[in-house]
Amino acid sequence: MRLPAQNVTRLSLRKLYMGLHKEVDDEVVDPRIELVSFNEKKTVILFDPIEHVYEYKGKILKSASTFIKEYEEEFDSERISLSSSRKWGVDQEKLLSMWASNGDCASGFGTAIHAVLEHYYRYKNFGAKIQQMSGKDKNAAMPNHPFLQGLIASLDKVRTDGQTLQEACISCVKKGICGQVDDLLIVDEKKKICRIRDYKITFDILVDKKEMKAPFAFLGSNKLAKNFLQLSFYGYLMQLSGWTVEGIDIFNWNGEWTKYSFEGKDLMKCMVLVGSKHL
Repeated sequence: MRLPAQNVTRLSLRKLYMGLHKEVDDEVVDPRIELVSFNEKKTVILFDPIEHVYEYKGKILKSASTFIKEYEEEFDSERISLSSSRKWGVDQEKLLSMWASNGDCASGFGTAIHAVLEHYYRYKNFGAKIQQMSGKDKNAAMPNHPFLQGLIASLDKVRTDGQTLQEACISCVKKGICGQVDDLLIVDEKKKICRIRDYKITFDILVDKKEMKAPFAFLGSNKLAKNFLQLSFYGYLMQLSGWTVEGIDIFNWNGEWTKYSFEGKDLMKCMVLVGSKHL
């Protein structure tokens, strides 16, 4: 069974898929949804939101996350947990379990926040029309929870509004690559100028940890460097379709929103290098 693609967030898809699996034992459930590529008109790509896999005519497409893994050091959890458990005098299996649980909590929180932002900016204009016609005191697309309202209000202070697409699918099926942009800002549709934007919920985004492998070491050794490479991958995809990428922006929430931009010669260099690495 294929799930509908329209107006369904990644988080709700996961929840629906999990619910189906709890209720159905014998039926094989196909979680894939159909995405229509923004830059390759009429190209339909199958996306598995559980495994985060893109497929076109039976061929698996390379995503940004798959590409980035080739240029970052892997965290050796077995070795590090063994060393840490001995140093701290704790059980290694429990330590690994705690780390995994921490990761699930952080990932789940990030996914939920992404779903909220995707929802609001997708329906913001529609919600404003309802607000005007109904006389309500807030945009109908605005969540009711005060924490989420504050999150959106503070993001609006640093985020430029305009013609935007949420979770825009972009691709180059000829080269076997694909991805989804959190927030694609169309600066000039006729001239095909855009900005590629993403939301992150990373508390240590500027903390130096490990450098990207060559040729991307120039980006730095923090998580922001990885984010810039991810969006440069999307930028390369857009360039293949004749778009000019004015810049990329990371909006990171760490108690407050901070905007980090990557543009100019460094962005061009990064996109050229992305294209040169067997893409």
